[in-house]
Amino acid sequence: MFSSELSRAVENFAVILLPLSEKDLEREWIWKDHDEEGIRFAFFVTLQELRHLAVTLSTMRPARTSAQRILGQHHAAYMDLQAALFGLSTEDLERAPAEGEWSIRRIYAHILSAEINFTATVQYALEKHRAGTWIPQGMSDEDAIRLIGMSATEHDALLTGPLEGMLAYHRAFHPEILKEFSTITDSELDLPSTFWEESRFPIRHRLHRFDAHLTQHTIQIDKTLVEIGRAPSEAKRLIRKIYAAQAEAEAMMIGTEKMDEAAIRGTVSSITERTKEIKNLLT
Repeated sequence: MFSSELSRAVENFAVILLPLSEKDLEREWIWKDHDEEGIRFAFFVTLQELRHLAVTLSTMRPARTSAQRILGQHHAAYMDLQAALFGLSTEDLERAPAEGEWSIRRIYAHILSAEINFTATVQYALEKHRAGTWIPQGMSDEDAIRLIGMSATEHDALLTGPLEGMLAYHRAFHPEILKEFSTITDSELDLPSTFWEESRFPIRHRLHRFDAHLTQHTIQIDKTLVEIGRAPSEAKRLIRKIYAAQAEAEAMMIGTEKMDEAAIRGTVSSITERTKEIKNLLT
């Protein structure tokens, strides 16, 4: 669904520019007629290209369904979380701001656990409604293991393990969620579902919870970083804008099998060449 080449190009760009100080960002770099803003301007050129790609792709696909739009919002929140974590050291991830408070690794474990359980809840509701067998009771332990694809022991091992393992799992799991749920129809969004609450919230609510929950805990991570003395640099703040623009372009790919490869390749080529140019300038 997504372009691995686009993801790689953006990540490579971010890797090169993340370590740069504000003074580094002022080093001379010229793009066409823009010759006064230095390397910093490379962020804005890249941002503009990704925004342009999003608009281009939006004109080349069928109209998005409500579910696909909601999933685009979810993807934006997921990418912001990944940008918030980008470049952090193991020490940063394991350090709690105070006794009894959560480290970033612990926050991420909570986020991932919620994503897994949100997904199983929607899958179960859809499965039962589509079969005409839905009842208000929640899923059994056996159904939960079947849908989640791991036992409780395996689930706990994932969430208590290193962040690298959770990130890898999430990186593979996230696009599968988007692909599977992109087929949800407008009428299915209004069907009831059962989780831990007494209320039988509609599936629409469950899909929006992905975005809201990610946003809630990404802000918690931002606060934690400030508290442990790792407030984001200007470069890190700009990288988050780049990831947001990438997410907007990728949202146009949700629910489609194939997008305009020429438009994507053009953006990838431009970002890749810019990254090489700046890398050479810095060495």
